[in-house]
Amino acid sequence: MSAYASFKEFYDTKLLPDLKILDKERKQVDRRVLLIGLIALILIVIVGRFRGSGTFYFQILLGVFAVIIISVTSKKHRLNFKNKIVLKIAAFVDENLVYSPGGSVSREEFTRSAIFQKSCNNFSGEDHFKGKLGKTAIEFSEVVARHETTSGTGSNRKKQYTMIFKGLFFVADFNKHFVGHTLVLPDTAERILGKFGQNLQAFSSRGELIKLEDPEFEKEFCVYSNDQVETRYILSPSLMQRIVEFKRKWNTKVYLSFRDSKVYIAIKMEKNLFETRLFKSIVDYNFIEENIRFLILLTGIVEDLNLNTRIWTKE
Repeated sequence: MSAYASFKEFYDTKLLPDLKILDKERKQVDRRVLLIGLIALILIVIVGRFRGSGTFYFQILLGVFAVIIISVTSKKHRLNFKNKIVLKIAAFVDENLVYSPGGSVSREEFTRSAIFQKSCNNFSGEDHFKGKLGKTAIEFSEVVARHETTSGTGSNRKKQYTMIFKGLFFVADFNKHFVGHTLVLPDTAERILGKFGQNLQAFSSRGELIKLEDPEFEKEFCVYSNDQVETRYILSPSLMQRIVEFKRKWNTKVYLSFRDSKVYIAIKMEKNLFETRLFKSIVDYNFIEENIRFLILLTGIVEDLNLNTRIWTKE
């Protein structure tokens, strides 16, 4: 953590001067966006006065073109915010964090976790953080994973997307050696269907359903593994308690995979973090504080799961 006595002090001395400059830039972008939107609307109305089979499609084309222009117009401002503000916030949280606005956890790592069964052939991410916190190497980013299919041929060819996961994906070196695979998934079936849902879980293709002795943990999660003994070695009573507390802290669906001596954590989230905003001032302490709060929560996973405590030969 930074040597500053508080984030407010850091905000006032290191962030506020840049935020004021960026907010002037934001106002210029706002004006351009409004102008582009107004021109597009006028053109759509004018085109709508003409009758013809292609009128509606041309209006859609104008709308799409306007959205693209607006996106390009605001992209530089968004990147400036990340390079000047989020980069400094990352250093404030931990000087060992390396931040890459356009980077992402790799699709290979996402797939290797085997948290989600559907094949992912359309993958993107941003806001990548990587570093070593104490003894633990970590990386995380926002990711969007989808399954893409195509149908039809020629001009009738269409792409369809099925959302697999959208949210934060976290990878860390685990503090115990293991060779098997343990999955910890939200226990949706039992929560909704009760005992019948519990019976359904046993027929999953994810591996052997492991019943553990922590009732609070069992309420929130179901566990699958190809090695029951190793799973009990990984999921100690203290770790199960920490995972339950971690899930309640985030108040969303949380998935964990223990594989190749790593822990993979998927945290479902619709909100797009670490972004500037149009038509609202960014010289706003609460807005910036929200960004650092999420970053502290993410780096806090190391402490939440006690990953820096090394067991036996694990260094």
